[in-house]
Amino acid sequence: MAGFLHKIYFGGNGQSALLPRPDRLLSSTAIRALTTAQKMREVLKMDTRSLLLDSRLYLAEPDTILNVTRELDEDWRHVVMFGHNPGVHDFIDRILARTTVPGMPTCAVAMLGLPHEHWGLADWGEAQLIAYITPKALERRFPSEFAGVSKAGAGDD
Repeated sequence: MAGFLHKIYFGGNGQSALLPRPDRLLSSTAIRALTTAQKMREVLKMDTRSLLLDSRLYLAEPDTILNVTRELDEDWRHVVMFGHNPGVHDFIDRILARTTVPGMPTCAVAMLGLPHEHWGLADWGEAQLIAYITPKALERRFPSEFAGVSKAGAGDD
């Protein structure tokens, strides 16, 4: 997933960037979330200081994730968060303005855009869905590049 995001969205491999690279990666303290965040940091060739841990994201409820979002540093324009279900999925469904996502299987990505200049103004029902990508969708769309990227039984349809 990190390789796909790097190549398609963040301008890796000489491609034109569709979105700016993240300013920070913010992860739960859980080993699996942290390992995923570390892999993203390596693929994007970000400095080790760009990866931050927040214990509040460990099995966080949607309200906690919203509070973490509201407290992000105002100098950061683009942040990638790594967390856990069901909280992440519930957060995404509540913050989106006009749509929902069917689920957040392991390593799924939901890119959201907020309509404010300041993180502290984030609120429910106002974000726009920029992209929703799952490992199984990558496997189906790009079988030669991403064969085997999804795990059987991950609930990703």
